Amino acid sequence: MNLPIRNPMNHNQTLYYDSSYRGLPLWPQHVPYIQEPLDGLHDTMTRALDEHPRTLAVRFDLRVPVAGIPLHLEPPMEHFIRAVNRKVKAKYDRERLLKGYAHPCTVRYARKAEQSIQSPYEHYHIVIFVNNDVFRQVGNLGPGDNSELGKIIRDAWYSTGGVNAGPTEYLIHGSTPSYRRLKGPFNSSSQEIREAFRHYSYLCKESTTLYQRGRPSFTTSRK
Repeated sequence: MNLPIRNPMNHNQTLYYDSSYRGLPLWPQHVPYIQEPLDGLHDTMTRALDEHPRTLAVRFDLRVPVAGIPLHLEPPMEHFIRAVNRKVKAKYDRERLLKGYAHPCTVRYARKAEQSIQSPYEHYHIVIFVNNDVFRQVGNLGPGDNSELGKIIRDAWYSTGGVNAGPTEYLIHGSTPSYRRLKGPFNSSSQEIREAFRHYSYLCKESTTLYQRGRPSFTTSRK
């Protein structure tokens, strides 16, 4: 049986059928993957671990409010990432002013837009990478998660959705586990990195990908 190489939904993308990628494990049940997102995830993790040898990786889902996103806002993911970056920079500026020094923290991310019969509303799967010397951990990212990074993520998405803090809708869902502590540099033989890459490779599967005109289904941070 000849399997298609080009993604029939987007001819600029290449389908990937192996159960491993660059020596890293993938979930066989999610084949086919899309080659370009796998490349992007690998590169993003590599850059994150090169800059922050102690990296906190946080994986979660964002759901659009039933009422939708306010029309006057920029695309949801751009607004959300900008809001997270602003809040992280504000933390850095506060600590530097109070203590005279603060650990730098570059926020890197990979994200995928999805929609399926089981989940008919547009939603996003996201993993972000931050300096573990700045953010130690997160909880389940729900309303009861009082971790500093959990609050940043929650407030950024509430502002994107145009909802007040503590909405009745459950708009953020942490994965299992919600976070991983990774040690750099990137090494494909590291068990913790192998497990993390397989976990996050879910974002790169072709199934349930939401294809939108003028808006990419998968993106990563640029640097």
